[in-house]
Amino acid sequence: MTEIRPRLAELLAYMDDMRDRLLETAAQVNPAFASIKPRDDAWSAAETLSHLVKVETGIAGMIEKSVKWARTQGIGPPGSDESLTASLDKYRVIESDTKRISPEMLAPGDDVPIEASLEALRLSRDRIHAALAGSNDIDLSLVKRSHQAIGELDMYQWALFVAHHEERHRRQIDRTMEEVTGRAAECAPIV
Repeated sequence: MTEIRPRLAELLAYMDDMRDRLLETAAQVNPAFASIKPRDDAWSAAETLSHLVKVETGIAGMIEKSVKWARTQGIGPPGSDESLTASLDKYRVIESDTKRISPEMLAPGDDVPIEASLEALRLSRDRIHAALAGSNDIDLSLVKRSHQAIGELDMYQWALFVAHHEERHRRQIDRTMEEVTGRAAECAPIV
């Protein structure tokens, strides 16, 4: 098996770290509260995970197709092993000052159980890992696609976006559960 280049190994490890954080947060979600919205204009924890599935599944497919396309174009190996992890910092994906509105096609599904979303996320992450690891000999910084809010990103940045987007929504789940459980505690009868 070919050794994975350092920049790609770092990117995959970073994605794994962000996923571990999401799984820790999801494990703390009380199933009785998972589908409760903290406010009418907010998503429940279950809806947030459902949204993550849609986004990551779409990006997994895009990365897979882009790797295949790069092979047909004869794109050679990466010319740099410079770290990629800070390449999206200027876009503040994790901590944006403004609320972003998801396109309708990426809006969460109704009543998707957390367990189903977590399994779908595992599958989509496996696809991304396989596509990236299988592209070790291709410079994916030369393969770019446009993001509706950020602009043009290369395939490494798209993979990094998945991790940043996931962390953004992990924090959202934390806030959602604090708000939902706080409201439940306020409404609980005193015995």
